[in-house]
Amino acid sequence: MHIKQSIEFVAKKMAIGVALLLMLSALFQAQNAMAHASLVKSDPPRRAILTVPPKQIQLWFNEKVEGAYASVVVRDENKNAVTENSPEIVADDPKSIVLKLHEIESGRYTVHYRVMSVDGHVIESNYDFNVKVKTQ
Repeated sequence: MHIKQSIEFVAKKMAIGVALLLMLSALFQAQNAMAHASLVKSDPPRRAILTVPPKQIQLWFNEKVEGAYASVVVRDENKNAVTENSPEIVADDPKSIVLKLHEIESGRYTVHYRVMSVDGHVIESNYDFNVKVKTQ
């Protein structure tokens, strides 16, 4: 009789353990499904030191973004905007946006971006790059 009670006790503990593992597994899967867009690549890349000024800024995200709500501003080291135009969605890649640049000089620049993913969440961040043009 005592052995039967011990086996039942162990079985109940194992069942509780399995139930907890299943709940934790479901929780982690739900968090992955609710993940929002994030920047996966940029050109120029974060903290780059360029010897030739870029002609554009291109940002890639892990999911589609709404082009109508995208904003990219490039600022110089004095925090002055060096662009006035709006970014555009890349025609063959709805996960990417491009901002054309005018000629920029040597210096440190900050790219500030704000986009809305197709799930309606806003993603906003910034990164820096440097241009060090060699003078002849």
